[in-house]
Amino acid sequence: MRNTDTTATSGTNLFALGQDRLNWLQARQQVLAGNIANADTPDYTPKDVSPFEAALSQFEITPTATQPQHIGSSASVTHVQDVETEQSLDGNQVSLDQQMEQVADVSDQQHLAVNIYGKYMSMFQTVLGK
Repeated sequence: MRNTDTTATSGTNLFALGQDRLNWLQARQQVLAGNIANADTPDYTPKDVSPFEAALSQFEITPTATQPQHIGSSASVTHVQDVETEQSLDGNQVSLDQQMEQVADVSDQQHLAVNIYGKYMSMFQTVLGK
């Protein structure tokens, strides 16, 4: 993760946070793709990345869930962990339905992050009169 020295005294570098989130989403997408690719590999255990909320500790914000699933299960790029799921007859624990659902969720989160970034840039352009 990057240093936030460029932020205002009491602010948060939202560009760095957005970039870190997109990097995490990219890493998670790669891990999930590996799970799907190994769906027929005997004794394969699916993996996921550790929660992104751990990466938020470097910022002066505290995320708050106002609804169930508001702050989804996100992860930090640096740590990949095994996920416990039901085992099939060949010892494989990959549920394609579950993995595809997670891939779709990551895609939605990527679209949201890009849209927020675009809106943030529009605010800057408005303030600068461009």
